[in-house]
Parts: sequence; structure tokens; C-alpha cells
Amino acid sequence: MRALAFPLLLSTLLVLPGSLRGAEPPAPTGRWHAALVPVPGVEVGFVLDVSSKGRQLSAWLGNGEHRTPFTSATWDGATLVLELAHLDARLTVRPAGAGLEGTYTRTTSAGTVEVPFQARRTPPAEPSLPRGAPAVGGEWGLTMGEGEKASRLVGSFRQRGARVDGTVRESTGDWGPLHGTWDGRALVLTVFDGVHVYRLTGELRPDGTLAGEFRSRANPPVPWTGRRLRAGEDEAFVPGGDSVVRAKDPSAPFVFSLPDEDGRLVSSTDPAFAGRPMVVSIGGTWCPNCNDEAPLLAELHRRYRGKGLSVVGLSFEYTADAERSRRQVKRFRERYALSYPVLVAGSTKEARSSPVIAQLDGFEGYPTTLFLDRGHRVVKVHSGFDGPATGERFTALKKEFEKTIRTLLATKPR
Repeated sequence: MRALAFPLLLSTLLVLPGSLRGAEPPAPTGRWHAALVPVPGVEVGFVLDVSSKGRQLSAWLGNGEHRTPFTSATWDGATLVLELAHLDARLTVRPAGAGLEGTYTRTTSAGTVEVPFQARRTPPAEPSLPRGAPAVGGEWGLTMGEGEKASRLVGSFRQRGARVDGTVRESTGDWGPLHGTWDGRALVLTVFDGVHVYRLTGELRPDGTLAGEFRSRANPPVPWTGRRLRAGEDEAFVPGGDSVVRAKDPSAPFVFSLPDEDGRLVSSTDPAFAGRPMVVSIGGTWCPNCNDEAPLLAELHRRYRGKGLSVVGLSFEYTADAERSRRQVKRFRERYALSYPVLVAGSTKEARSSPVIAQLDGFEGYPTTLFLDRGHRVVKVHSGFDGPATGERFTALKKEFEKTIRTLLATKPR
């Protein structure tokens, strides 16, 4: 019997999992309090949540109450890769002591952007709000920058104790779900949604106005000031999207002829579109407001295509690489389960000289959404998109889009 001891021991070692042979370390699942650090001392905070079901990982990032799911999560025993494929972006993360560290990477029109990442289990300290401290919630008129280059924006903030969330709105859309803190004197708001890496800080001045700095990634800080807006003043301070863009010739049909994700040419004159009202969204897969708009257009298309509505996306991508552009359009359509075509319109650098934009006056940015009648004449244009972070404005815009579509469908052919 003693002669069998060594073979038995050897066979046991060969089949034993775990510590005797060094099993693959488990993935860093759970809730993490994370931040991107575009420059030393400047943190853009968010929540990272990683979970597992069997060997399948999933993850999302959170800004206040808003969650953005990653398209995939993979762990090889040393590195966690979290993809936002439709944005050509990813977080590459490694355990570091009790925390995590890594890099956020994204392809842009200027090349590849990389921002350091860090995370820990414990939440950052929350400031205490003194009794009787002034409130910061409400609508603020912001002036960003100085001199002739200054721009006007509206900050919409909701305050719950020392916590603040909301967004900042331009004429072409909003900044997404800002979140942060207010201690009665200092305001700190950040957002990282896969695209925006924003940090807005400010202090209350004796006259009741705010003043501070805005940072976008590692770009130089931009000074800003803000004053409270009276009820209803926000629309005059920053006009809504319907007042910006017009068709150069309202009597002419809006036309396009562009390839889809498979390289197949799709034209506005195709029989499939003949006599049908159409919604045309000029955007890009990289555009945060376009990503906010896509689920709404998908819902409206599903609801009204049987009644005669067509929807088409025209996508200007970051590079002139046609293969990459088609890939990103495909990922974008898969992300939002779009049943309507999204066509590759070219690169953002060439957009203003494109035949698509040449048909419009006052084009400012993405998305620009055109509502076409049955003869494909532009009857209404909406520039930008007020996303979920804008609250009531988002709800109102959804109703407005649907009302416009119902009106187009009810109109008889000329």
C-alpha cells in the first residue's frame, strides 16, 4: 500500500484547483467609486459597477441616477476591459492594492484620447451643508469664456441636501447627467458618460452670482459666471433648437444618396421612401446627444412606420476611414436596436462642405433633425436634443416630436 502513496499524491495535485496550483484571480466585481484624472488634482467622478453571472461579466457606469451599460466586459485574470463599442471607447482596468487603476481610451477626430483612471471601494467624503445655507437648485444663466468668444448656456440644477444633479444646456443640446456636491459656498459637478469628461466648479459670490472654472478633459480651464434666471427666462437666454436651422430652399425636396453599413447605396428617391413623410437625423455615432435621441427615434419608427413614416440617420464620423465608419454605424444600430437605416455621410472634418449640409442654413451641430413632408420638403428642423438629464424638457421634446410626426402623417399629398 505504501508504494501507491506518491502516485496518489501526484494525481491529487494535478486535479486540485485553487491555491495549490494558483487559480485565476477573481474579477474585481462589486461597486467602485471611480474617477478619471485628466490632469493631476482634477477628478471626474462616477460609479463603476461590475457584476458576474457564472463566467459572464457585465458592467455599468453611473452619474447620479443615470446608468450607462458597457457593451462588453472581459477579464483575463489580470486586466478588466470594459467596452463602449458604439463610441469606440473603453476602460482598461487593473487591480492596484485595494483599488483599481487604468486608462480610458477613445478615438476622436483629433486622434486617440487617453485619460488615467482610478477607483476605490470607499465613497468620497460628502460635504456637510450648514443650516440656513443658500440653495443652488434652479435655473442659472451661465456665461462661459470671456470677450467675443463667450457663450451663453443654461444650468439646471436640482439640490437634495449637499447633493446636486442636473445638466447644462446649449442651443444644440445638453451636457448629460451632471452630479456632485454643494456645501453652501462651493459647487462641484462632473460627468463621464463615455464621451464627456467634464468638471464644473464654482463659488457663490456676495452678490448671489456664481463664478468658477469649467474643464473638459485636459484642456485649459475656461472661466464662467452664472446668475439666477427668472421663471421662463431660460428660453430667451438660450433659444431652443427650433430657432436655429432652416432649409435654404423650402420648396425643394431634401435629397441624399449615401452608403449604409454594408456599403449599399440608399437614396431619398428610392421607391421605399416615395410619398412617405420622413424624419432625417443628421448626427454621428460619437455624439452624446445623438445617442440620447436614437432610442426615441427607434420608438417612434416602430410605432408609426406601419402608418407610413420613414426614418433615416445620416452619420458623420470622426475619420475618413470608410471601413471604421461602417463598423461604428453597425455598432450604433445594434446598441439601440434600430430598425431604420443609418447611412455613412462622411467625416466631421468635411461635413460643412458636404451635399447634405449644403442644403441647410445655420447648421450648428449634431444632431440636427429634419421633418420632411410626403414630397420630402423640409417643414421643420430641430437642432440639438434635450436628453434625459434635462427632465421636463426631455419629456416635452418627446411629445413635440410625436406631434410633428402625427401632423405629417395626417397631411395629404400635394
